[in-house]
Amino acid sequence: MPKRKVDILVISDLHLGTYGSRAKRLLHYLKTVEPKTLILNGDIMDFWLLDMKKWPKSHSIVLQHFFNEIARGIDVYYVTGNHDDYLRSFTGFKFNNFKLVDEIILNLDGKITWFTHGDKFDKSVSGAIRNMAIRAGKIFDQMIRFNKYVNQWQKFFGITPSNYTKNLKDKTKVVVKKQNDFELQNIEYADENGYDVVICGHTHNPGKWEYDSRNKDGEKIVYYNSGDWMDNCTALEYNNGEWDLIRFKPKDNSIKNFLKNLDIDKDEIL
Repeated sequence: MPKRKVDILVISDLHLGTYGSRAKRLLHYLKTVEPKTLILNGDIMDFWLLDMKKWPKSHSIVLQHFFNEIARGIDVYYVTGNHDDYLRSFTGFKFNNFKLVDEIILNLDGKITWFTHGDKFDKSVSGAIRNMAIRAGKIFDQMIRFNKYVNQWQKFFGITPSNYTKNLKDKTKVVVKKQNDFELQNIEYADENGYDVVICGHTHNPGKWEYDSRNKDGEKIVYYNSGDWMDNCTALEYNNGEWDLIRFKPKDNSIKNFLKNLDIDKDEIL
């Protein structure tokens, strides 16, 4: 099957190393696209919750895919996020066409575009609160594991699977957003610095929003969120001057055949 050519591909919030990461769906999606530039927009590796004892083979294959893209000459940017903030000590590291950065600023068809994970102004994941956020993340990760176990029994008895961890996570993020309003601060920062477009992850809430610029009469600041590969399985693709938000939902048969070719344990949760 021929791959779709993409000028820029943005994915974020893979959270490799956790129970919630949908690594196998991501692998299936990555095999359908051929980007000229790949931007990993934060929280790719989840160092907050990392436990090598529970590291699945599929997560290693995802990393190998990225290494292969670098070897092929694809420009790959790794933008650090809050869950992989340990890497910020190495910001600026370059190896051939790979760059480890905290942010990227590109001129795309006349639009100054700012790529950032999105946690720059999020007080709930920094300072003294950071340790509380890590502990809460570990609890969520165990809840996800239990939720998957419950879903297996629900499928067995013909009951529609539930996702109470996602519902709880969404409610928590709404509360944090109201108290913190860090997304609006990202928009204001972009406006102050003359950026036209903001590309973020972090909130796991894929979508597109427009805001009136305070510094450019009649202009809009366009905000995109690439979502995540835990609950939404979304990515941003840039072609011919336009961004498209892709929500990947493979057919059951196609992903089962794909996983057979990868020789991945069929008992791992998709």
